[in-house]
Amino acid sequence: MKKRVNLLLSQIRKLMIGALLLSALLWTSSLQPPQAAAMPEQEQAGQSSLLAHVQAWTEQLAVQPAFKSWQGATLSISALGPGTHSWMASVIQHKKTVGYLVVHATESGGFVLGEYGLGDYLYNLTTLQQSLQRLELIPSAITSTPLYVHPLLSVWKISGKSTAFTDAMSGEALPLTASLWSAEASQELKLIQVQTPMAATAGIAKAVSNASFSPYERLQWLTDAPVDKAESKGSIKLLNILDKKKHLTYTAARFNGDMLYVWSATGYHSWNNGAVYIALETDELGESQRYVPLTLLVELGDFYR
Repeated sequence: MKKRVNLLLSQIRKLMIGALLLSALLWTSSLQPPQAAAMPEQEQAGQSSLLAHVQAWTEQLAVQPAFKSWQGATLSISALGPGTHSWMASVIQHKKTVGYLVVHATESGGFVLGEYGLGDYLYNLTTLQQSLQRLELIPSAITSTPLYVHPLLSVWKISGKSTAFTDAMSGEALPLTASLWSAEASQELKLIQVQTPMAATAGIAKAVSNASFSPYERLQWLTDAPVDKAESKGSIKLLNILDKKKHLTYTAARFNGDMLYVWSATGYHSWNNGAVYIALETDELGESQRYVPLTLLVELGDFYR
């Protein structure tokens, strides 16, 4: 009798261990980074062209002092979100992500460089796990899906018993619903479609890099009027401020004004196709930089000096 009881207890333990392992496997699989979508044979040429563009742009950026860690790095390209024609290329050096590029396909067959940056920050799985813990959304039934329209509309959609959204960069919970996301995405998709396509041979004509600072160091974005951006000269004025090494802060009120993004602008890259990308940082440490098209920033927010 005692042997049968011990055998029964042993079988129960094995079943419990198996259940725990299955639960852990489900949890881990739900947090996998966005995977590259399988392409039919007729799209292989497009995939090769995408890789060629990303490699060329990566080599251009690696020449810049701040992007020195990109020299000799490898690329891992993943599809961004379901049903999109956007990809994120992670820049890998010594098995560590040191930066990224986001690329969009155009209807004409070209590519747009949506944004790029330093560090393993966009759609970072560690940041996502921390967000889920803060939201008390740990059960293995949860799935997390990257959704990307442009740099100021990029999120993790977390689906379980209910749906939640967190920022793709910071992991901060967002005041978003599925219906509001759909409305914002459909309305702002045109902001990407009007961006200038970039050839693989494009290069950086001018680069300005200033010292990092906290955007909360001075609260002029609460007390002062923003830099005038009504005319094309407004963009020139913004670049002149950065040329002179002066502080410039950027803010954008999003999702019906319920979310306010605040960044310090610490430089820019001017590419020879006319595109300008502003370097944005969240603090004085300068550990991450996110280069976002100036045209998009002017459209969605304000700069303060």
